[in-house]
This record gives sequence, C-alpha cells and structure tokens, in this order.
Amino acid sequence: MKNILIIFTLLLPFLYTAQSDGCSAATTIAVTANCSSPTAGTTIGATQTIPGCVGTADDDVWYKFVAPSTSHNISVTGTGGFDAVLQLFSGGCAVLNSIACQDQTFGNGTETIYATGLTIGNTYIYRVYDYYSGSPGTFNTCVTAAAAPPANDAPCSATSLTVNTSCSYTSSTSLAATQSMVGCAGNADDDVWFSFVASNSVQTITVDPSSTMDPVIQLFEGGCGSLFSLYCEDNGFTDGNEVINAVGLVPGNTYYVRVYDYYTSTGGAPFQICVTGTATSAPINDEPCGAISLPAVTAACNYLNFSTTDATLTPTSAAVPAPTGCTGGTGGFVAGTKDVWFTVTVPSSGTIYITPEPNSGGIADGVMALYSGTCGGLTLISCSDDHNYPGGANDFQPYLSYSGVAGTTLYIRYWGWGSSSGDFGLCVSSPTNDACANALYICDLNGYSASTSA
Repeated sequence: MKNILIIFTLLLPFLYTAQSDGCSAATTIAVTANCSSPTAGTTIGATQTIPGCVGTADDDVWYKFVAPSTSHNISVTGTGGFDAVLQLFSGGCAVLNSIACQDQTFGNGTETIYATGLTIGNTYIYRVYDYYSGSPGTFNTCVTAAAAPPANDAPCSATSLTVNTSCSYTSSTSLAATQSMVGCAGNADDDVWFSFVASNSVQTITVDPSSTMDPVIQLFEGGCGSLFSLYCEDNGFTDGNEVINAVGLVPGNTYYVRVYDYYTSTGGAPFQICVTGTATSAPINDEPCGAISLPAVTAACNYLNFSTTDATLTPTSAAVPAPTGCTGGTGGFVAGTKDVWFTVTVPSSGTIYITPEPNSGGIADGVMALYSGTCGGLTLISCSDDHNYPGGANDFQPYLSYSGVAGTTLYIRYWGWGSSSGDFGLCVSSPTNDACANALYICDLNGYSASTSA
C-alpha cells in the first residue's frame, strides 16, 4: 500500500500538467445558478500561452463556457495563497479578443468578472494564472447566472434622494447594474441612478464607497429621457469619497445623479450617497457676506455656472453702494433686480479679467460690478453693462478688467438687466500672454491651452 502511495505522489505533478494548459485544451465549465459547487483547478506544471494582462502569466490555464444568457459572473478564488488573475475572451483561440481582466484582490482572494453584453449561444474563453512569476498553485472557479440588476439601473427608475442640511446617507449598490450610457470617466458598465429636487442653487453630492469601489459621480439636468451633463467627478481612488459641489441649480428643479465604479467589469460595489444644501429658495450668495469664493485665478478661463433665480436685491446703503456709471449702458438696476455675489483674490500678476460665458442660453442681458473692501463696507470700483464683443452676438453681456495689488480680495456683483433672472456662466482669468512681448512659443513640445475671451 505504501508503494502505491509513493507512486501516486510521484505522478501527481504530471497529472496536474494535463489540465487546460493552453487555449485549445480549455476545460468546459457548466453555467450554474450559484457557486456552491465550484470546479477545482491548478496551475502547477502549466506554461505560458500568451503575455498576461497584468502580472506574469507563466502558469496560465484555460476554461470555456457557452453563454445561455447575455450576462454571467465568472469567479476564481485562490487557495493556499494563490493570487489569482482572471481574464475573459471572446472570438475563439485563433482570434482571442480580451473582454476583461480582473485583479482586485491578493492571495486567496476572489476575482469576479461581471460580464454583460454577451451573445447567447456563443462560446467564451477565460484563463486563470497566479499574479507572481514562478508561483503556481490551486484555486476554485465557477460561471454563474448574473444577479438581477438593482431597481435604479436606469435614469427613469432613479432612486429619489432628499436634500438635507447635513449629510444623511442612503445606502445603495451598483452590483449587477448595467450600463445606461458611455461614462464621463472610466467605464460605466455598472451605473445606477438617483434624483433630487434642488432646495437651493448650491447643492453638494457626496458618495462614500466601500473599500473595493473607485466611484465616479455625474450630475445631470433635464428629464430622465433627455439628460444633459453638468458635472463629472473622479478625483479620488478606490475607497475614496467623491464630492460634487454643484452651483447654478434652479430651486424646485429635479436633477439626476449617476454613480458607478471606474473600472471595467468589477460588477460594482456597495456605497452611500447624500445630497446637502440650505433649504432656502434664495441663492446662498444672495448677499455680500454670503459671497461664493471663486477658485484661484490662473491663465485659464474656466467657466463656472450660477443662477440669480429667486435672488433678492441687496439693499443700497453706505455699506453697499449702488452700481453707477456702468460702461456700455445704464446697468438696469431697479427695485426688482436680483443680484448675487462672489469673491476673488487678485493673483501675483495683479491683473484679472472677468468674463461671462458666451451663448450660455441663460441671462441674455447681464450686468457686473466690482467692489473692494469687506462685505460690511464695500467701495465701488467699476461697473459694466453692454460690452462691445467681436461679432456682436454677446454685446448685451458685461466685461470687467482690474489691475491692482496681488492678494487683494475683491467682490463681484452679477445681475440680469432690470428684473430679469436665470442662469449664467462666469470666469476670472489672468492670461500670461495678453501682450505681444509675452507671446507663448507654441512649438514647445509641452503644449499649451488658452482662452482669448478676455
């Protein structure tokens, strides 16, 4: 009996080498309802077929299955310290087309590809290998039917969120979700949807992901069947919060938010989301002491969008002088004027140019005034009504420039002529090449971007 055991032990490595070593020898896997009875596998004795999609594929082994549905989950769980890499292909061994490559975990972790858009009846191939060179080992694998997508898988079935003054999270998940439209960053193959009614022109959307999710947030306006993107946020990485500080929203209007994991075929993950804002109809920057602080001034003219909807007139007093002497017109400053306020810090150049966004579709006839001082004691510097823009299409829009002391905080007042109100765009810039002597050498291979709006 001992002799038989010794012979079997000596033969074991040779038995392992026969398993799926090469695409043409792929083992057929049955699609099951769940992964309760996975197929045991090993890469011991396997050799490399093609380069790895990540790590070193010097021990890849192959499997195949026939898709009975358009969506399936392919999973591999390492055993004995095996750090699995999983790659899915279509097209057959002669023309392998990589669909997805998954490597999110470490030794003994589970890698899962949540495959969507498959063709029923087609054969799909996948391979498994250990991430590290010279580290063959064992694992379990299965192919299962995909879970049903979440209820908020499409814009028109978005989960409704309540805007609160402080963050009150709603728990959700993008697991098993399907793609609604192309992503604004990364791959949106697991996007889910939310909606909220704006309580103010400024609202904050926060997503707190689980430890395996790298979230992307996108904010839309319009109806669920005709959406227009306002913001796309992807500043963090896996397990990092993403935040959209939205401005220029119209109180009472419904907005849509979608959330998805940045990476392809990760299948999504649990996360939390909240929307916060002041529950008032007037914009938060309705008065000078509530002015919105604009970003640091650079050479780029990056338009930010705002609104004067439901704003009220700042009372004229010694603390806030009325805007007079407006260049290009009278300023249209009347009892029903709706004005909003911003602050900006003068950059090291000492010069700023303040430009409204052209053809924004919002306020057609805007006016701006610039003040120095503090919110409790302002001094009027200048006012602009109608500026003579080239072409004439935006001649009812204002324009302001200022040269002074770097580091000074200035106040910008914006309103629609008379009692008009609505959305508008605004940028503050300080171009470095505003004169011939400072022309940028565009043959520099580093490249440049710029704006001529000022």
